[in-house]
Amino acid sequence: MSDLRFNSIAGAAIAAVLGVMGVGVLADGVVRSHYPEKAGFLPEVQLETGGSAGPAAPAGPPNFGVLFADAAQLQELVARGERVSAQCASCHTFDAGGPNRVGPNLHDVFGRQVASHAGFEYSDAMHAHGGAWDYLSLNEFLTGPSRAVPGTKMAFAGLRGEQDRVAMIAYLRSISPNNVPLPAPLPEAAPADAAAAPAEGATTTATPG
Repeated sequence: MSDLRFNSIAGAAIAAVLGVMGVGVLADGVVRSHYPEKAGFLPEVQLETGGSAGPAAPAGPPNFGVLFADAAQLQELVARGERVSAQCASCHTFDAGGPNRVGPNLHDVFGRQVASHAGFEYSDAMHAHGGAWDYLSLNEFLTGPSRAVPGTKMAFAGLRGEQDRVAMIAYLRSISPNNVPLPAPLPEAAPADAAAAPAEGATTTATPG
């Protein structure tokens, strides 16, 4: 009797274990995890080969001889420069005969001598700078006034964007009665491929041994 009871209990335990295993197999078949071999949110980045990138070469001055030669493009630049000049309106006036503010009136600044506007007290550094405000000098000054004229009283950080500087110069030129000839177009730099072509296509002559 005891053996029969033991066999019944053992059989029930084995059946329970088999039942749990069966449920696990069934659940794995119904709810199967589909994990990708690679995480979907990790992009594959292809590194460019061909040498390490060195420091960028300093950019030359804008090609005013080309930019201002196109009448339609010049008109667009003047309109953009007038909008850019709004940044300066708190310190400068641009109309003919306008008053000086923190800075001098800029109506005829294009083409006039540096530190020459009547009634404005310039810094010693600006007086010492000398020269006239033409295309290149204005471009240099507007890029960074304190760097172009160390000691200037002008606190403006400058126009770092070349398009804004060119447009501002176009606007100042358009309102100035001073006539400054347009500079000649700058020569275009030769493509790097053209410079390397003779070396690649050069033939070598064998010397007798």
